[in-house]
Order: sequence, then structure tokens, then C-alpha cells
Amino acid sequence: MERTTGIAGLAQSEKARQGMLPCVLAISLALAITGPAHAQTFDLNAPREGVPVRDADGSERFQLLPGECSDLEYFSTELQANTSDCGRGRNRIEYFETTTAIAGDRRLYEWEILIPEDFSYNASGARLTAGQFETGTDMLYGFELNNEGLTFRTRECISADEFGEWHRVSVRIQYDSTPRRSLKDRTPGVFVIECDDEVLTDTSGRPNMAEGGEVQFRYGLFGAMNIPATDNVTVSYRNVRISEW
Repeated sequence: MERTTGIAGLAQSEKARQGMLPCVLAISLALAITGPAHAQTFDLNAPREGVPVRDADGSERFQLLPGECSDLEYFSTELQANTSDCGRGRNRIEYFETTTAIAGDRRLYEWEILIPEDFSYNASGARLTAGQFETGTDMLYGFELNNEGLTFRTRECISADEFGEWHRVSVRIQYDSTPRRSLKDRTPGVFVIECDDEVLTDTSGRPNMAEGGEVQFRYGLFGAMNIPATDNVTVSYRNVRISEW
């Protein structure tokens, strides 16, 4: 990804275009960062007003409805063809960081997630993502949600039997793009995912981003437009935190 068309610049250009894109909402959220203090803000990409819904317990409920999409332009003018959600048949309600992480940054992403017992997603054309890390042109890492559960690279984080309960997810990363000289060579990279305090995957010692890359965290829901009317594509989040470690 070219640094001149990175996501940080994109977030600023998105704000400037809000008046021309009525189906896109942008709001700011302040999240506490432990360690060296600096404000972390999120903007919202959504096809309608009033989402996500804040419930009485302080959690936020995200729900995708059939046929909705956003005309928000992604990435850069050079990549503009078919890169809006509407152009690709995509549907999303997602908070996205207005800043990015680069090689050498150390981040701990934590959240709690509740998938309702009657959750269902039977749309065709795109898998459903509930939490992802974007490079500006593609998803680098993401959690896939389907009727069988929440997974990361086919590894089960939450099973369908555990829907209806709150679960904890954490992703600890030291971003690194150091090339490996051999299969046994270890780099400073750290990548550990835990679900309910159990390690789901640990690929530390390997590069986890491209050289010169930037990564942006997103949470919410991102899937297909053609959702059947009988589906319930709903997820709730609470206690979303980003810290340095």
C-alpha cells in the first residue's frame, strides 16, 4: 500500500466527503489508551442513522438489514472502480480507526462480544466479518461469523452452542515486517489471539505485515447485501479497548 494513499489519509478525506455521501455517517469515539497517553478515535461507516443501537447495559448492538449498502469510496482514486460497498454488493456497520499502526507498534485489542441465540446469516456473495484488520486495500486478518460460530482462520473462537452469552476476545500484536532468512528464523513479530483467556493462535516470531504497510482495526459487521429477510444478522459489543504494551 502506498503511504500517500494510506488509511489515515483516507479517514480525513472521508470526513471531507460526508456532505456528498448522505448514506455514510461519521462520528468520533474516544477510547482510553494505557501506556503513553494519546487519544484513539473511531469513525463510523453505516448505511443509515441510529446505528449501532446503544442498549441499557452500555453495549452497542449492530444489525445488518437486507439490501443496504454504502457508496463510500475506498482506498484511492486509482483503485476506485467497484471499491464502494454498493459497487461490490457489500453491507456494513463498522467503526474504523482514524489512525493506523505501522511496523514496530505494539497494540493490544480487547473486546467482549455477544452473538444472539437466534443469529443467522445465509447471504451469498461475501462471508460475514465481525472484527478485522485492514491494510487499506484488503483485509489482513479477520474473524468470520457464520451459523456454526465465530472463527479465526477456521479455528473456533465461539461455537454456536455458546451464542447468547458474552465472550472475551483479545489480539496482541507487535507489528513487524522483517523478512525471514529461513524457516527457523524468528523476527520481533508478535501475534497472539485469545478467546475467553484461552490461546486460539500464536504465530509470534514471524512477520505479520508487509514492508511499509499500515494497519487499521475495525469492529462491527461486514458482509453481503443480499441478506434473506428471515436472517438475524446481529451482534453486540462492549468494553472495546486498545492499549499499548
